Amino acid sequence: MKNVYKITGFTEKDENFNKLLNYAFFFLKFRPRSSKEIEMYLNKKIKNRHWSQDDIKKVIQHLEGLDLINDKNFVKWFVEQRILLKPKSKYALRQELLKHGIDKEIIEEYFSSNLMDEEKLAEKILHERWHRYKNLDKRKRFEKSASFLMRRGFNFEIVKKTITELSNKK
Repeated sequence: MKNVYKITGFTEKDENFNKLLNYAFFFLKFRPRSSKEIEMYLNKKIKNRHWSQDDIKKVIQHLEGLDLINDKNFVKWFVEQRILLKPKSKYALRQELLKHGIDKEIIEEYFSSNLMDEEKLAEKILHERWHRYKNLDKRKRFEKSASFLMRRGFNFEIVKKTITELSNKK
């Protein structure tokens, strides 16, 4: 088997690198990923194969060089997708980004440069669900609306203000 590597010019290390790179390309095919997500995925792949951690670091550096992994771009993409598909508060978004392995500095940098109007966001998502609650008595409507918004990470002040505004409109 080693003769094959000598003939093609690849060493066994190069072959391991290429296999890990292909795994990473496959993982990136579905959506953008953070560097931590790629690292965790590749760690699962090398678990039973006795490949080295150095190969994973090389793959991540290579993908960063190709700009296929960029945590700042990932944060931007993630927040845009979240606001579009399943809106949540800044707090909830921060927590999710931390779970994806993004540094706190990158998260804070993004949110300081991109302002998010949480009150408008809370009103928008509650407005979409308001028809379910409008026929309930006032107390029950408040409880259900508040628990829905709080599960999305909004603080009680925003929740209370949003529910009051929607109650007055309808």
